Amino acid sequence: MKDRIYNIYIEEVKKIINDENTKAIYLVGSAKNINLQSDSTLVNDIDLFVFVNSGYEQIRIVKNIENIGFDINYFSEKGVQKFINEKEYFFLKEMKNPKVIYDKFGISKDIISLCKEKFIEGPDKLSKEDIKLLEVNLYAKIEELKNKEKYDVFEYEFLTNLYLKDIIVGYFIINNKWLPKDKKLFKSLKDENVELFRLCKKVIGTYEYKDLINVYKYIFR
Repeated sequence: MKDRIYNIYIEEVKKIINDENTKAIYLVGSAKNINLQSDSTLVNDIDLFVFVNSGYEQIRIVKNIENIGFDINYFSEKGVQKFINEKEYFFLKEMKNPKVIYDKFGISKDIISLCKEKFIEGPDKLSKEDIKLLEVNLYAKIEELKNKEKYDVFEYEFLTNLYLKDIIVGYFIINNKWLPKDKKLFKSLKDENVELFRLCKKVIGTYEYKDLINVYKYIFR
């Protein structure tokens, strides 16, 4: 089994290397921490970043080969520069510590070092004016829920969840923290701030305006 999966992986990498446009290949995601030759039976997905000389800034190709999922992102030179300069989270997160599979021109050391540096810096900070605007806009949204009788149950709960998410996103932004993906938002919040997580969890349990405003006040007051 392990030889089959490893061979599939190697064959896919060879195809990419054989393309003259390819500059470097990196194994990212969970598979980078696994020895594919000995532990490959535990691998369902293999994620690769491929740097190319020219082409679109980014092209993503998802394929399935004998029940092994390959998620391959191709980045041109222009794309690599853009994602580093704009501090694109998903790119920096993976490129701060990838497994180098192929490096035609010896570019990996400098790029990885730069990505580590940018990731540690965190996202660009908002100005005081932008933070104030975010605060005011969120408050205006929450105030819409003060008169609960204006909404049916489904709409009220939907809006409460929506505005709660907006508030949590605001917490990460104003505190200069990387914003996690939606599906990891609450888990990341629990790791970051247990007290705030507890307040948010209460909102989901009650769907009460007062509990939602408490979350808001905790962050902005």
